[in-house]
Amino acid sequence: MRFNCKTWSGTFFLSLILFIVTVFACYPVCGYSQAATCKDLHTGILYSYPKNSSDRYVIERDEKFQKEVILNSNDSILYEIKWKDDCTYAQKYVSGGKKLPKEALDILAKHDLVSEIESITPDYYTYALYLDKKSNLPISKDTMWLHEKAVIANNELFIPYKTRTIPRKDHFSDTSKYAVLYIYRPGKFTNSLANFVVYLDDNILWVAKNNSGYVFKILKEGKLNIKSRLMKDESSADVDFKFGKVYYVRSAIKWGFHKGRNFKLEMEAVKPEAGQLEFDEVEFR
Repeated sequence: MRFNCKTWSGTFFLSLILFIVTVFACYPVCGYSQAATCKDLHTGILYSYPKNSSDRYVIERDEKFQKEVILNSNDSILYEIKWKDDCTYAQKYVSGGKKLPKEALDILAKHDLVSEIESITPDYYTYALYLDKKSNLPISKDTMWLHEKAVIANNELFIPYKTRTIPRKDHFSDTSKYAVLYIYRPGKFTNSLANFVVYLDDNILWVAKNNSGYVFKILKEGKLNIKSRLMKDESSADVDFKFGKVYYVRSAIKWGFHKGRNFKLEMEAVKPEAGQLEFDEVEFR
């Protein structure tokens, strides 16, 4: 997976993830009395309302191709699809996506997206999305709907800041309708070239480079899981977000011999006093 971009946050991050998480289609038959099978989902139409977004997608699929239409932007993208088994298929970019950043199109052109259906109900199914092959860790998990929703909620979960401090114009206080997350990776000489992905509630939040940090508005209260993944190792911490509060999370990688690997990921929520001091030492990326 290509992790050498500056960050997957901001416009590039959102555009890319919104495209790569909408990768299934199914046939919406009214009056389902029971859940469909994977085989039933090989052709037809479905609807997607991706996490961390207010966008709406309509996906049309036949046995060989899949077309994804983003209703909010009037854009579309075409993929060639190949089923590996009844519940797993790969898709290869063919054309479209004119409103995507060039970096996003480059990734789609160089990698296959592999999707695995995990569970099916009469109204929707859940899936895991991988880059190139299932043996890699999933880059996303989400839900696809067999019928169009009558009421569509805004699914935005976080928004990246463009600066390392909260702008004064935001007037952040204990009455604000969002929390602030400072997340960082301390600088280390060992494993310094190994970048890894950090997720918030199974959404890609940040690609952690050595000696780097980022700041996010968190738009949902309650307990959320923050997880890092590299190869087949992962580490996580639960944070109970409250609006108007500031949180610091340290995401580290440490050298050592651990079950066939020479590293171990570590994720930890730290107190604001210590977290601010450590965050001030890293580069904002």
